[in-house]
Amino acid sequence: MLMLTIEELALPESIGAPDAGDFIEMVRIRNDIEAYDVGTRDFAVEPEELLAIVSNPYELRRFFLARVDGRIVGRAVYQLQGGLDVPTAWVSVEILPEFRRQGLGSALYTHVHAIALDDGRTAMQAESFHHVPPAEPVIISPTGFGAVSADDAPSRFLVSRGFRLAQVNRVSRLALPSGAQTPEPAAGYDLEAWEGSTPQHRLSDMAVLHARMSTDPPAGEVDWQPETWDEQRVVEHERRRDTDGRRYLTVAARHIESDSLVGFSDLSVPPEVDRPVQQEDTIVLHEHRGHRLGMLLKAANLQRLDELAPGHPAIYTWNAEENRPMLTVNEAVGFVPVAVEASWRNDLN
Repeated sequence: MLMLTIEELALPESIGAPDAGDFIEMVRIRNDIEAYDVGTRDFAVEPEELLAIVSNPYELRRFFLARVDGRIVGRAVYQLQGGLDVPTAWVSVEILPEFRRQGLGSALYTHVHAIALDDGRTAMQAESFHHVPPAEPVIISPTGFGAVSADDAPSRFLVSRGFRLAQVNRVSRLALPSGAQTPEPAAGYDLEAWEGSTPQHRLSDMAVLHARMSTDPPAGEVDWQPETWDEQRVVEHERRRDTDGRRYLTVAARHIESDSLVGFSDLSVPPEVDRPVQQEDTIVLHEHRGHRLGMLLKAANLQRLDELAPGHPAIYTWNAEENRPMLTVNEAVGFVPVAVEASWRNDLN
């Protein structure tokens, strides 16, 4: 009989803090579990990177460690997107493969499920990784785009606990260097580019674009809450990023007549050249679509990546399977699908 204990992890002030040991070990466990499930370490994170993410005061994250005989063998995450008063909690449960099928995952799930109920949440949501193409039988996304295998372990675990599929996102990979060339902007538009912090005179525009990232992309049946952004939140967001050791390359589309930014795309570049680059946000405001600005932004930032940070093996991006305009852009520059990430929903009332 395994002697399981579940304890909440206190986040350290920094990776160098005396109490950072458990956090660092949790990150190692997280990476090991993901590598086993996904089949690659391309999505692994460094402790500094994860600490910068979880220090976001606008998104509460609580971590619970599963220990067997004092050893960390798994974790659960309880997350609120959009503030403390949101109706939905995001949860995840992760167990090292050699400790699975012994009730540990169920115990962690029961723990975070009880917290969601005590907090008055009306729904829980979760994400899971799946290989492509899905093996039969499949569960089809309610959007009609994308599917996952019903026999995959995450599908069985979540469906048995009342979750239903809410959306399927395509995970795509582009081998580097991309060889991309920046096309000529459409009439009435041009490009601005920077590395790191947003120029002061563009903070207001970027606040608008970040806020629209929470409302404009297709969400299927996922409960994704609108977010409020202002200049100060943009500054705070970028200050946290500055602590993770990565480079951030941004290209923005400017509407010349109004001198306002109407779209942007940014890349997260790790310091280690053997690690892949991650595509972060890409958005073009609805009222400025139809001018191929999405293609312009993607190609321009890929060209900058080739020039400013050569040598990385690949870049990864995530897109909703129903987001055909963005998938078309990605396919045109050479991205190929390698997996899907499913979003699930469990209504509690």
